[in-house]
Amino acid sequence: MVDYLVFRKTRSIRAAIFNNVAMPLVMFYRKTFKGKKVAWGETRESLKRFDEGSLGKLVSEFLYEQDFEVTPMMESHDVFHVIMSYGTELHEEAAMQFFLMGNGKKSKLIRIAAFVGVVIFPEYWKLYRESYKRGKQTLHFSSWDFKELLFVDVDQFRKDIELPERKF
Repeated sequence: MVDYLVFRKTRSIRAAIFNNVAMPLVMFYRKTFKGKKVAWGETRESLKRFDEGSLGKLVSEFLYEQDFEVTPMMESHDVFHVIMSYGTELHEEAAMQFFLMGNGKKSKLIRIAAFVGVVIFPEYWKLYRESYKRGKQTLHFSSWDFKELLFVDVDQFRKDIELPERKF
């Protein structure tokens, strides 16, 4: 019973850190550093128009599965989930940030998100290390303009960038 209570307390502390630290940082970052970026003008519904297997179609399916909407000026984040096959749980989000760091993305938000992930979920350090290595092994693509690539077949894209399979 004590272990259960400690876990519950730990989960609530993790949730509090995420809700009170991580999410406000993301919103601050978006407002401060993405101000000049132009939103794609897409919705999860409009992305359905792309062919089966295409990046646009798979992003639409991902958004519907997660019950998310497109976040203006942060669209590439959902693209990364689709291309790299990371989930939306907090430790998976952190692992995705480690991948992006390994792939050469130099955003302050990515470094902060990875740090917060390690602090909140240190038990996933092997996943983070593996994700970083996986990003290093992949051809650099994290800074590309994905709006222009929504028609591309995702399986072929993964081959073209030499994306290794996930081990975790």
